[in-house]
Amino acid sequence: MNISYLKKTKIILFSVLFGFNTSIPAEVTKLKLTNINGSEQMMSEYIGQQKWVLVNVWSPTCSFCVQELPKITILKKNNPEIAVIAATIDYPSFEYGRIEIVKKFLEKFPQEYPIFLADIDQVSELIDMRLVGIPLIALFNPKGEPVARWPGEIEVDEIENFIENFEEDNDPLSSGFN
Repeated sequence: MNISYLKKTKIILFSVLFGFNTSIPAEVTKLKLTNINGSEQMMSEYIGQQKWVLVNVWSPTCSFCVQELPKITILKKNNPEIAVIAATIDYPSFEYGRIEIVKKFLEKFPQEYPIFLADIDQVSELIDMRLVGIPLIALFNPKGEPVARWPGEIEVDEIENFIENFEEDNDPLSSGFN
């Protein structure tokens, strides 16, 4: 089976299941989350600042989430122009992230991007869809529009290929998308 066909099929499946929304959600520009140092920050400080932004939704108690973290580090290292932020929730309750667990994890496995605490409702508002599971990667274009969401583990090249092939005026599911 053709690899290109498989990638297109995967993109179609994700768009059908999880939807693409091409409008900038007003809630994101107003949404404040608390970082792991206890300070509130507007998500608009990151999203909509003329850069691609990857949002990693994870928990240190989710094994698949932890397995994905090195991939995020590689993506950030290879693509410094892409901003990365993370929202961590309490798993499996999906309640507000537990700071003591997050800080203990980060002492052993530090991450080099902002990490925020959230619950399922805050993350759902951030990614502009109802969160159904973690890990989840949400990608925002430089205008701040959510253009892709990947539930489950993802490979770095899938994200890089999506960005490379993204066309502002072209639906990524059209025939012009490779």
